[in-house]
Amino acid sequence: MARTLRKARNHKKVTRKVKEGVSQRRHFNPRQIQDEALRKQFDVRKTMKANLEATDVKKMYYDRLPAEIPKEAKNPPKVGEEEAPIVAQLVKKHGDDYEAMHWDVKINVFQWTTAACKKRVLAWQGGKTRSGAAEILSGHGVDIRKPIFGAAKQRNVFGH
Repeated sequence: MARTLRKARNHKKVTRKVKEGVSQRRHFNPRQIQDEALRKQFDVRKTMKANLEATDVKKMYYDRLPAEIPKEAKNPPKVGEEEAPIVAQLVKKHGDDYEAMHWDVKINVFQWTTAACKKRVLAWQGGKTRSGAAEILSGHGVDIRKPIFGAAKQRNVFGH
């Protein structure tokens, strides 16, 4: 069907005005940069991308880098209260065969990868377990768990 004459006469082409804002701006105000070292090196005549490409982060923050990289992690992996019985069953059934643990979906209900199985088994064998209360306090607990006491109960963002 053809358009009626009135619709054709009143038809206006839809145009959209280009927004002028942060995304459309070519140059950036260096006073908005909070880090002193980056603000000092920032060139107003260059774009943000060109400035960041010209930045050598290692040279800028050389004095803040550690003298040597630590051999052990600050927070070693631990096995949670819910995971410990699953890990025990996997070790009892498969021993050190992490690939078989990975494929055993009846026991491995969380479907851990081979590397995740190995990490949890080694932590469990080393005696590195943590209680449910410790997981809640550290903030790494699963969302469906209800906080039992203290500050964790007040900062529960999920409304449980």
